[in-house]
Amino acid sequence: MEPSFLVLTDLSPRSQRAVYLTALLAAAANGQVILLHMENMPTLEPELGLVTIPEQYYRQERRDTLDALAALARHLPAPAIVESEAGNLHDVLGELIGRWQPQLLVMGLAAEHDLLDEMLMNQALPALRQTGLPLLLVPEETDVAQDPVLPLPRLVAVAADGEAFELADSSLAFRSVLESWSAQYSIVHIVTPQDPSDGGISKAEAAVRQSGLLPAEVKCTTYQIRSQPRSKGIVQAALDIQADMVVILARPRTLLTSIFNLGVSAEVVRISTVPVLLLPTTDRPKSALE
Repeated sequence: MEPSFLVLTDLSPRSQRAVYLTALLAAAANGQVILLHMENMPTLEPELGLVTIPEQYYRQERRDTLDALAALARHLPAPAIVESEAGNLHDVLGELIGRWQPQLLVMGLAAEHDLLDEMLMNQALPALRQTGLPLLLVPEETDVAQDPVLPLPRLVAVAADGEAFELADSSLAFRSVLESWSAQYSIVHIVTPQDPSDGGISKAEAAVRQSGLLPAEVKCTTYQIRSQPRSKGIVQAALDIQADMVVILARPRTLLTSIFNLGVSAEVVRISTVPVLLLPTTDRPKSALE
């Protein structure tokens, strides 16, 4: 079955930016895009003081939305299927993930993370914890001089802390997608002012190489920067090397907390101006020699 890439869209400019990037990734991998749109349900409790949306208006709005989604799908560089669903996002995601077996979930985020972002993530994360899917978060375009359509990644920054890890099964399956980009990679490592002068960049590179994330024949550069906090350093490193995307290796302990809670991954997502790809990992068991 061809690889599927599931992207949430509400037809806003920020979500369309995520949709087009998803389509580029799908086209490179000979895959397809699943456009997921969550329908607005009419309010039916006027006795509670809520504003009621007329059923006729709701039906027309749904037809208009489906027409717009179909038009969007026709103009993407990869085959696209529209899924317009009502209900709880967590339940809908679980059903669609089971049906399409996507390799990636993609979401567009506002420059100032708003209530909608938080609601989506709070509903999406339980499904991601259950499936362990890679998650791509695409920030809203904020620079008017910047191209609103993101290109296929050409240089990817892989943030590594030097700790050994193993890729989760979903991340192992995603390696073929990474290869389809024909991108260059740079392993970035952040040291704090209190860390030793050697910084540990060699350990970070060895951990990434040992994980099998990158093909053995792929040559990659390394980049180290001193920063406190580390999240700011990761974003600055990506800017310094002009990376198109940042890869965060999401360990099991970080997947148990919301992206909008405290943590390096959360802060990188908040302040990054380039897409952030969260790849699930498993903690590598220690050997008897360690």
